[in-house]
Amino acid sequence: MPNPIQGWLDRLLGRGSAAITVPIMDGALKPNRALDDAAVVLSLPGIDDIASDGQQLWISAGPVLYALENGTARELRRFEAPITALAVSAQGHVAVALDGRELRVLDAAGATLAQTKTLGGRNLHSANALAFEGDDSLLVSDGSEQYGPDQWCHDLMQHGKTGKVGRWNWQSGASTLLAQNTPYAFGVLASNGLARWSESWKHTLGAAHGSGAALSATVAEMPGYPSRMTPAEGGGFWLTCFVCRTQLVEFVLREDAYRKRMVQELHSSQWVAPALSSGKSFLEPLQGAGVKTMGVLKPWAPPRSYGLVLRVADDGRVLSSLHSQVDGQHHGITAVAEHAGALYVVSKGSARLLRVELNSAGDAA
Repeated sequence: MPNPIQGWLDRLLGRGSAAITVPIMDGALKPNRALDDAAVVLSLPGIDDIASDGQQLWISAGPVLYALENGTARELRRFEAPITALAVSAQGHVAVALDGRELRVLDAAGATLAQTKTLGGRNLHSANALAFEGDDSLLVSDGSEQYGPDQWCHDLMQHGKTGKVGRWNWQSGASTLLAQNTPYAFGVLASNGLARWSESWKHTLGAAHGSGAALSATVAEMPGYPSRMTPAEGGGFWLTCFVCRTQLVEFVLREDAYRKRMVQELHSSQWVAPALSSGKSFLEPLQGAGVKTMGVLKPWAPPRSYGLVLRVADDGRVLSSLHSQVDGQHHGITAVAEHAGALYVVSKGSARLLRVELNSAGDAA
């Protein structure tokens, strides 16, 4: 239970939960150009999620499910609503979330095998990530019960804590909750008997044993807002950070009067808030040191948008990272997948699918 006296002292002294500091990017997080130097496989408006079954790379963009073939996207199926999450199993089953409100499992031919609109007895509202746990169960993250998947920034600015994570046995129809009242759940992964999930607004990952017993945070205080994950060859996993933190945004989140007026009176594109892409409109809010000098935007300026992928060990240590810095193009990273010896990366901010070659150790070459 939160201690009200400790909370008051934190606000008075600007420490603890009231601090506006952001972890620096150094060591394994030292900025580089790996994502901007990556090969662009294709440009696809609306691209959001990818998954690999070891044989084929699957892609979702808007309401369409694609397969990557010879560097082009071949349409497999068109749904009646946008695909907001995607997963495939080694047995050839495909799982999709539609408009954040419905889950479906399909066979290789595209026929629906199972579907649901609830998780643990509660309606789905913003399902944004899926992961097969074996072939009969799915891990599901539902970001918010107030806002849809495309309104994640609204949830951030309202201090949203209505996310949930659950397990759905699509063969029996049973489902249970692993976590609830989560500060935006966005990303799930089954690995080594653990169910992991991202708690974006808390800048950390949560985890539970297969039985559902919750563990303490496995990765804490990240410089970005964590999202979808995928297993890494050789152990550990790849973790995307779809947007990054800044001291200015952290400050706004703690200034309630200013934040509430900003949300009520300004269009969301003009909020002092993170975004999947930036630099396309002169109406964007100025980001402090991000102001251009003589037409040049410094790569170390505070990021309104950024591209970041982390390689994380099973024990939570960040081993390496791939970046597209502030002056780069490939921001808003929402999904990654290892396929055919390379790491495929979705830059939703630039609507591109990227490929990063991996060396024998599984790191970016």
